[in-house]
Amino acid sequence: MNEVLVAHDQRRLVNRKAAKDLVWRAFSACALSGLYAWRMEDRWLRVERREMPLPNLGADLEGATLAHISDLHCSPIVLERYLRQCVEKINEMGVDFVAITGDFITGPRQYGRRIARVLKHLAPRIATVACLGNHDYGIFHPGGLGGMRGLGDYMAEQLSRADIFVMLNEVRTFRRGDSSIQFVGLEDYWSGRFDPDLAFDMACRRTPTVALVHNPDGAPRAADFGAAWVLSGHTHGSGMPRRKWANAVLPTHHKQFSAGHYELANGSNLYVNRGLSYGRRQSILNARPEVTLFVLRRATA
Repeated sequence: MNEVLVAHDQRRLVNRKAAKDLVWRAFSACALSGLYAWRMEDRWLRVERREMPLPNLGADLEGATLAHISDLHCSPIVLERYLRQCVEKINEMGVDFVAITGDFITGPRQYGRRIARVLKHLAPRIATVACLGNHDYGIFHPGGLGGMRGLGDYMAEQLSRADIFVMLNEVRTFRRGDSSIQFVGLEDYWSGRFDPDLAFDMACRRTPTVALVHNPDGAPRAADFGAAWVLSGHTHGSGMPRRKWANAVLPTHHKQFSAGHYELANGSNLYVNRGLSYGRRQSILNARPEVTLFVLRRATA
């Protein structure tokens, strides 16, 4: 009798794995036959050029450049080949910093290794900094369906091996000559680990500060702590859905933050990047995949 039960359990596990493999293969086939039909061209990948005024910015960092990307979603839908081409485009810009605001993957852990392999080729002059997004804790909302225990920490470890400074409620300070800038990276707003008090407790108020928060819902809190700029993603360039089912999966408080630049309290600024992933683009006008290129400037009074 026990042998029959064991055999039945083994067949059930095999069938479950086969079903999962079939789903991922279907996604892959869809990407190969349809979604990746778009070529990597300048008219497709949007390069948005902006200035980033920062109080107390030193002369040695005046004119430095920062490339901001988000929502890569490495998966069967968003292929490594496409993301490698995006990396090449960024490297051609010759930037000083790269800032990545989360959602590196959509899928199981193996995609964490793949995206780290792709991003290892980023070559900014100073550093690549990052925070995690909701998909980096699980396939869907990190606190609900699709959550994967330990995925966030695993992602941070894989990305650190690719020379990316992943900040989990942490601060990283970089210097050029006598000038310095600090990046504050917050965990995802809905991860249960979002903690601006902890993150900004380690920050220096007088140092120019850029905060990385995947979900723009967390941006006002970062502004309250003195971040001159908050960089986010998450929206893919569209307003978040207002339907009840959508709020259950991707709850959103500040639906007005869809794409581009916004002024926050205390003179702070929010920029919401449209993301690199090419999912959800067909029906959204003015929402092509985006690299935002910032030039750092000393803010005038």
